[in-house]
Amino acid sequence: MVSPDGVDLSEFSLSVGQTELRRRFGLPFDKTIVLYTGSFYLYSWKGIDILLETARLFDRSLLFVLVGGNETDIEKIKEQYNLNNVLLVGKLPHFQIPVYQQAADILVLPNKSGDRLSEECTSPLKLFEYMASNRPIVASDLPSMREILNEGNAVLVEPNSPAKLAEGIKKVMVNRQWGEELASRARREVEQYTWQKRAQKIIFRLLKSES
Repeated sequence: MVSPDGVDLSEFSLSVGQTELRRRFGLPFDKTIVLYTGSFYLYSWKGIDILLETARLFDRSLLFVLVGGNETDIEKIKEQYNLNNVLLVGKLPHFQIPVYQQAADILVLPNKSGDRLSEECTSPLKLFEYMASNRPIVASDLPSMREILNEGNAVLVEPNSPAKLAEGIKKVMVNRQWGEELASRARREVEQYTWQKRAQKIIFRLLKSES
């Protein structure tokens, strides 16, 4: 049996609004925040390079926030890229991740094609946490993403292309209501991917195979 990862929905039941969340972390109130959480360079197929090249295509009205890098990763990006619309945040305790995600406007998952792990085998924890955050998701159109995402709950874009990722972000920015509808549908659908339901499905399958 192959079972995807899951999420603890209780971690995303925050009682404060987006403005207060941004205040807590010193994030700007007047910018559209595009957020990525996870490792930067642990796996090259995570697509950090694609995301940073995408940031070049926008002005400072958008702030790209990347959360999860170590000191070496952050210094490498600062040396290689000169971007005034990117905020690099180091690794954080997991309880702070939902706060950052819900402080954002758009969540991105830029996994690259050309690597079997990325295309077929990954089940990103961030994917389910993004869905639980009730924010529009822009993700690479890969088989591994298609197991959970579709055109009804996310914006799927051609992988490995900063221009296509930028187009996906712009679509959400131009039609905010549509983006909110995608986010709401993703939030409803992620309820079937809680850790409890995952365990129940596995136990049911085991009992069925033994009967």
